[in-house]
Amino acid sequence: MFPWFDHRSRKVDHDEELPPYLPLENIEEAGEPASVDCALYESPLEAEKPPSHPPRGLGRAAKWTLHYLHAFVPTFLRPSSREPKKLYPTSWLDGLRGIAALLVVCHHCSLLWFSWDIHSAWKPGQKLLLIQLPLIRLLISGKCHVAVFFAVSGYAISHKPLKLAREGHFDEVGATLSSSVFRRHTRLYMPAAVVTFVSALMTQLGWYGRVGLPGVASPTREPPHANDLMGQLWHFAGTQVATTDPIGQEHAQAGVRRRVQSPYDANLWTLPIEFNTSMVIFMFLVAFTRVHDRVRMAFALALIVYFHYYFIYWALFLFLGGMLICDLHFELEQMGWHTRPADESSTVPPMRVQARRGFVSRVWNKIKGSRVHTRVPSLASFGLALWMLSMPEMARGGREAAGYVTIASLVPDRYQDELIVPLGAIFLVLVVDRATYLQVLFTNRFAQYMGKISYSLYMIHGPLLWTLGSFLGQKCVGITGEETDLMYTLGIALAALLWWPVALYVADLTYRCVDLKSVQLARWAYEKLLKKKRYD
Repeated sequence: MFPWFDHRSRKVDHDEELPPYLPLENIEEAGEPASVDCALYESPLEAEKPPSHPPRGLGRAAKWTLHYLHAFVPTFLRPSSREPKKLYPTSWLDGLRGIAALLVVCHHCSLLWFSWDIHSAWKPGQKLLLIQLPLIRLLISGKCHVAVFFAVSGYAISHKPLKLAREGHFDEVGATLSSSVFRRHTRLYMPAAVVTFVSALMTQLGWYGRVGLPGVASPTREPPHANDLMGQLWHFAGTQVATTDPIGQEHAQAGVRRRVQSPYDANLWTLPIEFNTSMVIFMFLVAFTRVHDRVRMAFALALIVYFHYYFIYWALFLFLGGMLICDLHFELEQMGWHTRPADESSTVPPMRVQARRGFVSRVWNKIKGSRVHTRVPSLASFGLALWMLSMPEMARGGREAAGYVTIASLVPDRYQDELIVPLGAIFLVLVVDRATYLQVLFTNRFAQYMGKISYSLYMIHGPLLWTLGSFLGQKCVGITGEETDLMYTLGIALAALLWWPVALYVADLTYRCVDLKSVQLARWAYEKLLKKKRYD
């Protein structure tokens, strides 16, 4: 019989503890009617409701068949996907997390199909791989994107409470926080439970590859295999109890190994961190939403420094940092420091001085009449944030990496990778929040769609990658050969072309049938159990 799962004794290679994407709280709790969380996007489910009075006989069967077949049509192939969607001031958060989710999947693809060499830092005198250069290496990096997710999540879950508090609606703040705390556990863990259940069935069926490509970073990631289906389900139930513990999970801390993770999807190790850290944010908001705004911001800054300097609670650092950026956004608005709208054509100041004769004068007047000179600082800041996020891991030679030797020498050993990269994530969110013309990178149709399915893509890509992705990689490399780097790369490119459409389709289906339903269930349960206000 299969042994009971001992989550405390499970050991995982540090090199495989790689960051996934994390879901964000409903933007309804963050202040805007449709952003950040997929729950409030225009739902295709209404079009999928079965007819209330279907015709009888063959007509009824045809109607129901078409209804259920329609559910398998992905969102991007439906006519409604071509209709323009309204954007909101916080829509860029959706796009940012969507692009980051896409890059996290690329990161895990690189682990399955390539060696650790591409993740190592480039040092002078060594053979240079293009993917090792700063900014370009973001395409296959992982931890930096988790840092961005946490910073964005801190911004999102605090947006609505902070906005209401600044407007003086303290009763609504309490109601918002009550709803957030009630629904948080269900919001995070219910969709993941469905996906890991399917992963357990895939394990029992033997779909996980036991032998991967030679020389790759993570050739296999097969969950424990039971002797029979009941043993597998019993093992799955034990892991669910352990990984969804809302009390006993520790906070993410530098140098401290995590206590639990799901063997059916190693990427879900971040969910307990997300849950715990969200509770800290909600507790802070309960305590400080009624105090003066600048006093609250001062306390938040003090906690950020305190937690990170003494304890290196890097996740709390990012969540609190995102919350502080959100509060700063409202503070600057109240001071009259409004950010420019995405379309600045109506706000460009007129040129007051006519161009004078002479090359220098013409160039100066051209620059003065354009927006370039006003955007240079924010563009430079954006590039600096990406450069900080590109810093290689210390275990991969980050201290000797070209372009990072000086800044790495300033980082105390006890911080490891939990200083420069988290600061870069906070800085990135701050820059994009203030320089709204950069938000076009995250408000386009592709980024918004990726934001909508990002949590589902995060959940399903691990099991799908180490089953179908492993199979396709071996078959395609077998076709092209692996005698040269070019032949191997062509084989992997072919595998990726076949795997990615399947991944996006499964993520889209999971979003509509699992993720969205979980959000609706949590909201329905809260509203049904809510004690109604009594009027005298």
